Amino acid sequence: MIKQLLILILCLCSLNAVAQNNASVPNRTEGTTMILEGRVVTEDGRPISGADVEGRNGQYTSTNALGYFKLPANMGDEVTVRGLDFETVYYRINSYDDIEIRVVDEEQDKKNLAGLSYATAMDSASLYLKKDAEKTADFLIAALSNNPKSLSPDQEARAYEKLGDLYMYNAQYDLAVDNFGLAIEKSRSPELQLKKAEALRANGNYQQAIGLYQSIGGLTPAKELQRLKGLASSQQKSNKNQQALNSFQKALNKAEEIGDTAQATALNASIANLLNEMGRIEEAENFYNNAIIKSKSQSPVANAITQSATADFYNSNNQYDKEIALRKMNIYLLDSLDMQNNTRTSDRLKAQESNVVIESDMDDIEIAEEILATEPAANTEKKSSANFADNELDPKVLSKQKEQLKIAEALKAQNKLREAMNYYETSLSEAESQGDLEVKKDAAFALYNLNKENGNASKALAYNEIYTNALNALFEEKERQLEVASRKSRELLNKQTRVLTLEKDRELTENKLALISTERELSQQVNQRQRWVIYSLVALSLLLIALAYWMYRANQQQRINNRLLALKSLKSQMNPHFIFNALNSVNSYIAKNDERAANKYLADFSKLMRSVLENSELDFISLEKEVELIGLYLKLEHERFKDKFDYQLQVDPALAQANLQVPPMLLQPIIENAVWHGLRYKEEKGQLQIKMEPLAAATGRPTDHGIYVKIVDDGIGREKSKAIKTKHQKKRDSKGLGNIKNRVALLNALHDCDIQMQVGDAGLSPDVGTQVELWIKCPKQEVNLKP
Repeated sequence: MIKQLLILILCLCSLNAVAQNNASVPNRTEGTTMILEGRVVTEDGRPISGADVEGRNGQYTSTNALGYFKLPANMGDEVTVRGLDFETVYYRINSYDDIEIRVVDEEQDKKNLAGLSYATAMDSASLYLKKDAEKTADFLIAALSNNPKSLSPDQEARAYEKLGDLYMYNAQYDLAVDNFGLAIEKSRSPELQLKKAEALRANGNYQQAIGLYQSIGGLTPAKELQRLKGLASSQQKSNKNQQALNSFQKALNKAEEIGDTAQATALNASIANLLNEMGRIEEAENFYNNAIIKSKSQSPVANAITQSATADFYNSNNQYDKEIALRKMNIYLLDSLDMQNNTRTSDRLKAQESNVVIESDMDDIEIAEEILATEPAANTEKKSSANFADNELDPKVLSKQKEQLKIAEALKAQNKLREAMNYYETSLSEAESQGDLEVKKDAAFALYNLNKENGNASKALAYNEIYTNALNALFEEKERQLEVASRKSRELLNKQTRVLTLEKDRELTENKLALISTERELSQQVNQRQRWVIYSLVALSLLLIALAYWMYRANQQQRINNRLLALKSLKSQMNPHFIFNALNSVNSYIAKNDERAANKYLADFSKLMRSVLENSELDFISLEKEVELIGLYLKLEHERFKDKFDYQLQVDPALAQANLQVPPMLLQPIIENAVWHGLRYKEEKGQLQIKMEPLAAATGRPTDHGIYVKIVDDGIGREKSKAIKTKHQKKRDSKGLGNIKNRVALLNALHDCDIQMQVGDAGLSPDVGTQVELWIKCPKQEVNLKP
């Protein structure tokens, strides 16, 4: 009876959970096309309730008691699953089917990693290198940290080398340079130096790469070929064309010497490209022809890619007939590859089915067959025995639709508009079948323009719609790719931070071990030569005391020097005249027996001085602290001149939420000038306005990251202020403005800042106030402003 009751309760709970799940089905919201249904479970299949599931555009839900969720979404969107007890999961929607997301227990994963041996961790890292960057980094960190005492320098070097390989594969070239450098510190092998040179070249550090390439020796022939290629490429990027040509030629000779046909093909094409840049067209054409001949002995894929590069060369020199002939041969080659793989039908059959007839295609195919038939027997044999499955083309590099599009462009350049339109249509059709948004966009746009010029408005509108849809889809795809790349970059940077921390911990551990070893040796010496050790210890103690006394004196002197520097910085930031006047105000309150006002003013003044002293040694402080200092300074000045001016300090909320670093007390001298030389001499009560907002909002350019500051007063103006100044005031104001300009110049030079200041009249005439504008952009500003 009890068992039956328990079974009944369990059934009711399950039905209730299912009912809740069905009752919480969300409606598709605007901008979504589907309802994604799925379940979140652990690795062993246990459901996870309360997990946060987020989509794009603010879509959100959470899993129920059985781990199920439903979320409005679009195909291709990325869904983020978060929870307290497991690693965050990012899932890309690629079908309309229900999904099951298995999450990894974070604590258990850490325990598993902590138990791995060096060999196992390195093998796992190699396995995941091109599959999962974060897992690879975790395995390598485990290899370095699990048994640090037992690792040899060579093992550490291999781990750092693998980290460098990981960052190279994920295009994080600066991190790759750092890790290859760490590996070289452990093992200075020529191969590691070559990898670092390659990373420097990929990161755009061409001069450093050239120096390292030239210093490497003792390489195998294959690696020497790689070195020469990298050196030539770096020299070409540095506009050292003749040196690059010599290096490319040496690399070509080395490739032919070791019989590397693939590299010989690529090097012929590279030399041809360089010669074309140098204006040596005929020589470039000869090298391109050599590259085509060599590529035929490799594979149809290499042949097609080389011919496409040669066609680009002909296009750049307006030799459109030769370009078109090569691209039509490429289309024939690509059709042959498609038929051998049984994945596509030939372009000729597609044209017949769609009733699109391209004139002279049959003639061009026959010419291509004749050219292929005249190849050497050995080449034909290699081609026929090639494994086409291993020679698949990346559509981003070369595809039929791209070749057709370029043929259409060449025909259009020759004013053969009818043939060009046919190829544009064929390219568009092929791009739609292959999902190539780039080609689809370009072909549709070209057809739109051609039909528009021919007066065919209906077709032009239809192609414009195709173009617009493709452009929007391409934009969304690029946006998703950028989002994934940005997250991946952040994750890898976090891993690198862990690696650097691990290296510091290892150095500390090694120092501790060295200290323990030294103590052990000293203990053994005490047992063997006790008296000698006692005398040595006495001498050592005296030496340590003398050293400690010397260090104490040096430290005291250094503190004095630091205080002098801080005092000089304070003097350059705070106007001594303001300090004097502020103390006079305190004296005035005391004379009036207004002890409370004097104490309050003195407290605020001391708070300001303390803040300035704290920040006097810093080149940058947070915007929040700077605003606080300015507010306190304005409060003090307003307390002294209540009847002279009121002020407003406006800070854009977007700046308040951002993590910004600014130079300290940069605005204070400007505000002091506004009060002391503009508002103080005004007969009626004036106004002082200080406004801060994101630079992008002020300039209207979203790419501008920084702060825009505007300081406006309605005082007597600069001309009248100059007229009533004493000689001492003129001298002091000039020096103050000079200090501001010098400080701005130093910040711009030392910290790669771009700070600009403009001083002008606030109104139409020079006696209605002063306006100062500052545009502050510094690399230390980590701006993350949301519009």
